[in-house]
This record gives sequence, structure tokens and C-alpha cells, in this order.
Amino acid sequence: MTVYGALVKADGKSGLVKVAAASASITGTGTIDTGLKSIFGPVMATVQDAETTLPSNATAAVTSTSGGTVSVVVISHDAAANAVSTTAKTVGVLALGE
Repeated sequence: MTVYGALVKADGKSGLVKVAAASASITGTGTIDTGLKSIFGPVMATVQDAETTLPSNATAAVTSTSGGTVSVVVISHDAAANAVSTTAKTVGVLALGE
């Protein structure tokens, strides 16, 4: 897990909001540990061919979060009816939390 920044909480509340990015190889469904204690707000997930390239044949979606862990599903657009991927893909997530 890499924390790229820390933001001051809104409305004068104490503490910081951490911005974390993490990635893992996922086949179908799986989890990615962000290293955060808890996640709040939106979480983005993407399939990566390389550090700066997004593939056109697959997408990732967040299915749930628990503590600092993000559950994802990878959908292959090569398969009929956009099925869950049976090929390992690198999935990256960006999350806000503590």
C-alpha cells in the first residue's frame, strides 16, 4: 500500500483522511488490502495492462469494502455476455480512509 497524501478532514474535525493506492492480480473475484484501517467514500477500481495503460477488454468493479479491504470483480469483454474473467488481471484501487 502506498499512501500518496493526507487531507485535513472537513468541518474542523480532527484527524486526516489518507489517500491510498494498491494493486493485486485478480482472477474473477478477489480482494485488495489498501493498508487503511477503514474506508469511506467512493473507491475506484481499474484493470491495468501497464502502469499507464487501461485495457479495452476488461473492467473492474468494487463489490464491497470491509475495514481496509476492497472486494472486486473483473469482467472480461472478450467473453460472451461479459462474463467474470477467468484470466488473471492486475487491478488497481484508489481509496480514501483512515
